[in-house]
Amino acid sequence: MQRLRQQVLLAGALLAALPLGCANLAKKEAAAPRLEVVATLDSVEYRPGEAVVCTVKVTNAGDAPAPAGSLSADTLEFWYGPAGTDLRYRREPVRSSKEEGFEPCTIAPKASISRRFVFTRLTEEGGHFALHTLYSPGGNVAGKPGTAGPAFLYRVDGQRLFRRDENGLIRKQDALEVLRQEMGCDLTSAEAKLVRNEAGFLDWFVTAEAKGDGQPLRRACFVNPYTGVIRAEAKPDAALRVATREKVEPSR
Repeated sequence: MQRLRQQVLLAGALLAALPLGCANLAKKEAAAPRLEVVATLDSVEYRPGEAVVCTVKVTNAGDAPAPAGSLSADTLEFWYGPAGTDLRYRREPVRSSKEEGFEPCTIAPKASISRRFVFTRLTEEGGHFALHTLYSPGGNVAGKPGTAGPAFLYRVDGQRLFRRDENGLIRKQDALEVLRQEMGCDLTSAEAKLVRNEAGFLDWFVTAEAKGDGQPLRRACFVNPYTGVIRAEAKPDAALRVATREKVEPSR
């Protein structure tokens, strides 16, 4: 009888401990970070030669802080290719020469980090394409693919917007054309120099002359060589000062 009573007590103790063990296990599984990556483009249709703006958002969907790295070319990989195929071509976003390298950070549970990137070589030809994004929170390491986000589908069609060189910069003649269209008349003379601005990005410094109502018109501006828009106005006599800035081999 005594032995039977001991066996009953032991079985009860085991049953009482079982739910506690399961609860502890569930708690351990819940208290873990889980990163999710989503990349979206600013449109689903582009013209050939058009710049693409991509927003990457990384969310910690888990219940514990996630050690991570800031969103940059050091933690993200971008690959694109024809939709419905396994072809992939790596593309780099526009990057400032002053941008810092890998920077560690921590993403709190249910929190997220995001950043916008500009691409100049995702619309080189017409067709349907898919952009794939990989995120490595500890930094990109060869042979170790990061967390993959869903592919973003887009289409390239229509008349070419800009001609670009092998680095993705709009060509000199296209930069001059941007200013010509802004002035709304034919140019009697024009020049463009590729320079680096204070933020570490490139600019086309464009100067031009035209005739308006019999009087010569002079205009100068900085044209963004990635997006092809006028970034800022400048004084025409600033050419000499701009020429002293760092230059890059110009594209024709």
